[in-house]
Amino acid sequence: MTKQVILCIDDEQMILHALKIELKNVFGHQFFIETASSGKEALEIITELQKENCEIPLVITDYMMPNMKGDELLQHIHLLSPQTRNVMLTGQADIGAVTKTINKAKLYRYISKPWRKTDLILTVSEAIKSYRKEQQLTAKSNQLEKQAKTFYKFVPDQFLKLLNIKDINQIKLAECVEKTMSIMFADIRNFTTLSETMTPQENFNFINDYLSQMDPIIDNNNGFIDKYIGDEIMALFPNSADDAVKAAIGMLKQLVNNTITIGIGIHYGPLMLGTVGGQNRMDGTVISDAVNLASRVEGLTKTYKTPLLITEQVYNKLINKNKYKIRIIDHVTVKGKTKAVTIYEVFDANPLQCLKLKLKTLKNFELGVKSFHQEQFKAANDYFKNVLTENENDLIAQIYLNNCEKILSITSLKIPHILIVDDTVFNSEILSRVLKSHNFQVSIATNGEQALEKVKQNPPNLILLDVMMPGIDGFETCRQLKANPKTEDIPIIFMTALSDTIDKVKGFELGAVDYITKPFHNEELLVRVETHLRVHNLQKQLATKNSELEVNNLELKGKINNLMYGF
Repeated sequence: MTKQVILCIDDEQMILHALKIELKNVFGHQFFIETASSGKEALEIITELQKENCEIPLVITDYMMPNMKGDELLQHIHLLSPQTRNVMLTGQADIGAVTKTINKAKLYRYISKPWRKTDLILTVSEAIKSYRKEQQLTAKSNQLEKQAKTFYKFVPDQFLKLLNIKDINQIKLAECVEKTMSIMFADIRNFTTLSETMTPQENFNFINDYLSQMDPIIDNNNGFIDKYIGDEIMALFPNSADDAVKAAIGMLKQLVNNTITIGIGIHYGPLMLGTVGGQNRMDGTVISDAVNLASRVEGLTKTYKTPLLITEQVYNKLINKNKYKIRIIDHVTVKGKTKAVTIYEVFDANPLQCLKLKLKTLKNFELGVKSFHQEQFKAANDYFKNVLTENENDLIAQIYLNNCEKILSITSLKIPHILIVDDTVFNSEILSRVLKSHNFQVSIATNGEQALEKVKQNPPNLILLDVMMPGIDGFETCRQLKANPKTEDIPIIFMTALSDTIDKVKGFELGAVDYITKPFHNEELLVRVETHLRVHNLQKQLATKNSELEVNNLELKGKINNLMYGF
């Protein structure tokens, strides 16, 4: 049990002894009664008692003492032990000294000399009660403060302030408010793979070590963590977009020498903060399209192989954009959304050499992105090659270059391949000579069966198909080609001496794109072939762009080669 002491101070030994006897008779079973004959000695005793962790509920001191008067002494005691009750014995103190002691030393009461025993005992009893009551209130307050701190670990204080809730007991279900702010999502890369090598306890230790490093950085930049989702952090920044970006840069720099790598996405927009749940379980949450978009942007860091992406809305809200190292990355429609959003890379946390190279190649990079989205793929291809010449480790430039090359490979016909199918050798030779003279690659088949086999081995860009042939005629050959998913898109132009409308309609119904009537004119032949090659090429470009838009936000455009075939 803690030792409790009543300290008496007086420079007259007879008075001091009498005071000690009276107090010991009444309170000796509860308290130790210590005495001092001067202010200096009293302060030394208090210091020693505090070192021994003793409580000093009460100090009784004379006013008139040499060197240090009672009011000055009590001011020193109050600084050392603020909760101690101070009583002054005096026969000479004026009202000014008493007032000063009340204001500066929290004087509990003063007793005139000579004191009456009943007055002394009552004053001491009430002073001790007052001390103990304050101790109880302090303990209760500390307990409540501790509980509140624990509560705020689960429901951030900033969250409640945004809801204008000043007392946690005022929290009600469905309390909500609309705000506009920055939303951050941060996620550990390859955590599933990492976690497989750890025990459950090691997983918890790993996550908590990581989160304990991120939390102070977010807090120091005026943000707060709304929730932890496994290894993912969702944080809110109510004040400014700069707070969110600075926090993200700080988080990445904190992990520079760590094996942990993370991706961070930030978006700025309107959201609803509030409480959700039922009667027995409530939770604070944030709901809005802006939150979903921030999460999607974080996911795009994997696609673009960069640790930090922000949306155009964040970029536009930055107070001084030149303060950061930023470059535009893409204009995308993320999964589940219909409106496109421009995203930017913030690379302040990149290693110094990487940062310098990105700044050096910034102009070429952004011209490449612009050209790509204007469908000037050849120009974009050249810009990204220039970037990679200077910075071969620029992964985003490499992704763009790969896509440029794939798109160019299916949109640029170098030497179009034409298959002529005619059972009359003379006709085939004439056609072949005309086409080769205009830089076309030519193959010849003399019947339908041979044509189907040649198409299977080496698909052409266009087929000139005779209608009237022995065995499988042109109509049946066309039907089989269009029935095969691998050859159905190859344009077919029928060659025929027939002028019957019914035959032409039948050919179009089977999937032919045009007719050339025998005997044909060279100019007409070339115009029709070049026109349908161009149309087919444009159709493939459109298919490429549609595929590109579908993939844009999941795999950038890296899967284009899996979605279409080249010539």
